[in-house]
Amino acid sequence: MPQLVGLMVVGAGLYGAYKAFGRIAQQVSEHMARADAELNRRTAEVRIKEKDLGALEWDEVQQVYRPKRLR
Repeated sequence: MPQLVGLMVVGAGLYGAYKAFGRIAQQVSEHMARADAELNRRTAEVRIKEKDLGALEWDEVQQVYRPKRLR
């Protein structure tokens, strides 16, 4: 009979650990969602608009693309 009581205590401990692990996992998930939302908000505030340079042409001397000159 003492083995049965010991087994019940171990089972109750494992069940409690399982429930605690579930709560901790939920808290971590919520924290990560809040952090991701905060990061998205901050990057949206400082996002740099892309410049439209129009048509580009290859500059053989500098070996780069440059905006096409208007003639």
